[in-house]
Amino acid sequence: MMKRYTDTRSSINEQKLTLTRRHFVASSGLAPIALGAAGALLSPALAQAGVGDILENDNVLGDPKAPIGLVEYASLTCPHCAQFHQTALKDIEENYIKTGKAYLIYRDFPLDRYAFQASVLAHAAGKQRFFAVLKILFDKQAEWSAASDPTAALMKIGKMVGVSQAKFEAGLKDEKLGESILTDRMVGANEYGVSSTPTLFVNGEKYEGSRDYASLDKFLQDL
Repeated sequence: MMKRYTDTRSSINEQKLTLTRRHFVASSGLAPIALGAAGALLSPALAQAGVGDILENDNVLGDPKAPIGLVEYASLTCPHCAQFHQTALKDIEENYIKTGKAYLIYRDFPLDRYAFQASVLAHAAGKQRFFAVLKILFDKQAEWSAASDPTAALMKIGKMVGVSQAKFEAGLKDEKLGESILTDRMVGANEYGVSSTPTLFVNGEKYEGSRDYASLDKFLQDL
């Protein structure tokens, strides 16, 4: 059974709450993310679910019955994340995920408002197309993230992948979706010690080694 994040032991302080609201509002011309009703989300910072448990809002690449479970926390404006997806993860997908040796749980850890908006776009594309859109966003990261208007650049990508401007804007206003993305970020930071991106967990344990494919391959083969 898939699990949900649940209220547990502690809460983030008011300063962090304020920063979260300020940093993840939509850009000018779009309505701010609706977090007013999210008191239950923004107060608890911990979860009872383990980092490797598949949650209702998770996007999973590969067979979740595979013996190796990978969890990635990433930001769509992080160049290190883009490099990881374009290099090491590409080889992991070919040699581990597609062969049934491993699966990947991707979790959002947006570092800024445009990373948040890009996450919304990927989710708006739907679970069947999530990873395909994620790939495009990472491949084109240098273009859209450096644009004079990153939101408009994301809208163009959205139209290319079948997410209309109206659907994208609706996603930015979707309180449930916004809560889900920010919950991933806050639980990752407060429960599992995620402080940079990309952060990887392998079978529930934080991976501390190099993120190049050769190092990861050796580590995974030794499990």
